[in-house]
Amino acid sequence: MGKRFESPQYNITTKGGEKLTIDVTNSISAGLPANAGLISHLVTWKKKTGASRLLDFGAGALRHTLPLLRAGFEVTAVEYAKAYERPRAAEFKETAERHNGFTRLMWPHDFVKSSHKYDAALLTFVLQVVPTKVDREAILRAIADRLDKNGHKRVYYASRVGEARSLEDDMIYNDGWVRGRGINDRTFYTEWTASETDEFFKQAGFARAGTYSGASQGFIYELPGML
Repeated sequence: MGKRFESPQYNITTKGGEKLTIDVTNSISAGLPANAGLISHLVTWKKKTGASRLLDFGAGALRHTLPLLRAGFEVTAVEYAKAYERPRAAEFKETAERHNGFTRLMWPHDFVKSSHKYDAALLTFVLQVVPTKVDREAILRAIADRLDKNGHKRVYYASRVGEARSLEDDMIYNDGWVRGRGINDRTFYTEWTASETDEFFKQAGFARAGTYSGASQGFIYELPGML
């Protein structure tokens, strides 16, 4: 797995024949606020269950990590090192590092080497910016392996639908579209129906266990045997 994710960049050829480089860290939006519905749901869940160990996978500029740290969670943020080259992300990283409950793991090497276990994982607006299905599957398997077998084994997933209708056919790659202009700012985007997303998670052993507000697809998945 490590070699596959050595770089956040993917060299691809679009349906229209254009050769481009996609950088998944270009999808990070450092100015976006946290999803209030997600934070509220997690805080309520923590009060009910005592679960506190979270994995924020594809944490980006830490927009969810920071409020969860303030709410008393232990949060491990996993991201490419390149993500923190952005000034806003670097600033938020410094803020997070002032919290005792914060751990930062670089993807993929630090994460692969770690033995940390978690009650739940956040996978918010991540899978749909990864250009290949095999890499999405590897990410979900890696997360499943890090969920404590004696814990709640829960994934908070977020995605969106409805944007694909405005994207150009010439920019299709695999099951999605290349977005952006120029050489250094290209991103990838795809979207799935709720049933397609359920089926994808089912292949890794997860079943949908609920929803939360704040995303057009704010789904909660759990592995069998959850508490």
